[in-house]
Amino acid sequence: MPQDWTEKLLHWYRQHKRDLPWRRTSDPYAIWVSEIMLQQTTVEAVIPYYERFLKRFPTVKALAEGPEEDVLKLWSGLGYYSRARNLHKAAGMLTGDFPDTVEALMVLPGIGRYTAGAIASIAFGKRAPIVDGNVIRVLSRLFLISEDPKSSAGQKIFWKKAEEVLPHKHLGDFNQALMELGATVCSPENPACLICPVSEDCRARHEGRPEDYPTPKKKTEYRDVLMSAAVVEERGRILFLKRPATGLLKGMWELPMVEGDVATLVKRWDVSVLKPLPTVRHSVLNRRLKITPFLCSLPKRPWKSDAGEPERRWLTISETAELATSSMNRKILKHLKG
Repeated sequence: MPQDWTEKLLHWYRQHKRDLPWRRTSDPYAIWVSEIMLQQTTVEAVIPYYERFLKRFPTVKALAEGPEEDVLKLWSGLGYYSRARNLHKAAGMLTGDFPDTVEALMVLPGIGRYTAGAIASIAFGKRAPIVDGNVIRVLSRLFLISEDPKSSAGQKIFWKKAEEVLPHKHLGDFNQALMELGATVCSPENPACLICPVSEDCRARHEGRPEDYPTPKKKTEYRDVLMSAAVVEERGRILFLKRPATGLLKGMWELPMVEGDVATLVKRWDVSVLKPLPTVRHSVLNRRLKITPFLCSLPKRPWKSDAGEPERRWLTISETAELATSSMNRKILKHLKG
């Protein structure tokens, strides 16, 4: 009797899966942390953050009792900081046993249907489907699904198919196998069909056009943004300001910065420019930032700015390693270290 494709996929996964730290545990808290970190972030980038985070916050209780600023420090450079705030907030909501159903998990901030399904299936063996970019790619090629996965109709089709294909057991392994196949073999371009464990069952491969599935998404239209930053240095220390408690990157620390040229920087922050520093580039969503830092000094008169009086810190370069700041600021600091 021919082997079902799900059995072939599971066998392949157990033989070839990557050795990732969150796959060595059944602790739902650790799995939750990994799933939140992996949103919009590569596995390679997440691993060191994950290990540092669990060392500092080994349990839900430790995370709930920790200051938000400490959470943001450990998240610094990982991006999408609302993930860290939601993780911290959710930890404070948890009492008693960790929720083990999709419905109960989705009550927590920052946990949507995919993350809830991943935790429920991997940590608790529950029958819960998952749908992310990797799973969509595998399913669309296996079953020749041409609907746009971002449309409401496409979402319904992919979630329905993901539930239909779930086997009767080994739910966590199966869901991870789907993701692993999409991440390592069934890639968006030049998929490695020759080593794919389910290539014989793949309808897109039989048609000779796997790269046509899923429906190619429209290319992101980027907006170029010019920014300027002030590196104010006094006696070996650099000035950092705390962002407001609302809005983008709320509560994090950054160099005085503006969208615009050096004249805008001087007008807003009332600094004296000494010299330009190497320009850095950074992408955020659909914006391509070109940031020119300037070595600056503060005027001898009392410092004022049209941004009010944000909380400030004077830090050495080595002290900024523990600062809750964005990867954009770290790129500037990297040049200063050099």
